[in-house]
Amino acid sequence: MNSFGLCIIGYFIGSIPTGFLLTKIYGNIDIRVVGSHSTGATNVLRSGHKILALLTLLGDATKGVIFTLFASIVSDDSQFLIAVFCCLLGHVYPIWLRFRGGKGVATSAGIFVVLSPLFALISIAIWAIFAKFIKISSIASIAMAVSFTTMCAYGVAINSTKFSTFLFSIAVLIFLLFTHKKNIGRIIHKNETTVEI
Repeated sequence: MNSFGLCIIGYFIGSIPTGFLLTKIYGNIDIRVVGSHSTGATNVLRSGHKILALLTLLGDATKGVIFTLFASIVSDDSQFLIAVFCCLLGHVYPIWLRFRGGKGVATSAGIFVVLSPLFALISIAIWAIFAKFIKISSIASIAMAVSFTTMCAYGVAINSTKFSTFLFSIAVLIFLLFTHKKNIGRIIHKNETTVEI
């Protein structure tokens, strides 16, 4: 498949606004006016809809899983990761919602599961531990991305991980740090909000 076409497909799959649709249809609220105004699972949780938050988490992760699998099948080289990154961009900047979506954590986790299942599961476990005991979603999310990148570096060192996957993990880490820049500022100033998982 043409690389540009794959990128376009990735963007539009990523831009499916799971959290917005679920809260609008079943919660009768516009999640964009709640909390951080994000359409992600953490903000849906802030709205008080725990089931919808879980479904948002699963839905956003599934977008990453499905498209990464699809892209890896139809493209025979590591360039498919560019299209996968476009899927992540679509989630964060959906055209349907004036380019204001989620922060990319769940979709990144779904992508990681396909690229390296073992490293992804460990990283997701780290996210869960941080989320449960520190109760700050942004720290848990960054910890997940840092741990996945670190393990990919180790994988490259022992020749069990492709170097392209490691480079992709760095790109995702930098991107997630960018999407969480306001959260990082609040963490530094010790006024970041907590979330009960």
